[in-house]
Amino acid sequence: MPYALVPDGYKLEKVTKAQKEAVDKFASTNATTAFLAGPASGELVKAVAIVVTPIVLAALAKQVDLPDFNVTSFIDEQLSKILPDLGIDFSP
Repeated sequence: MPYALVPDGYKLEKVTKAQKEAVDKFASTNATTAFLAGPASGELVKAVAIVVTPIVLAALAKQVDLPDFNVTSFIDEQLSKILPDLGIDFSP
């Protein structure tokens, strides 16, 4: 039989396999909720947006042939607007 820290007072107890799975799921749910409620999740979204947006824009620009649109300068211009607000030095 496995052991688990049961949330009721966090006491280490012998538990069945089903109880162990329930305790693990409970702990995982609490950890996920705590992460999403904290400031780190917002920073993660910003970081992903900064990394993914230029890649998506470049891929779209390759599919749509716009002769007067320079993807690199557009991305540099957008990053120069966003990154200083995040405290990141950006010089294209």
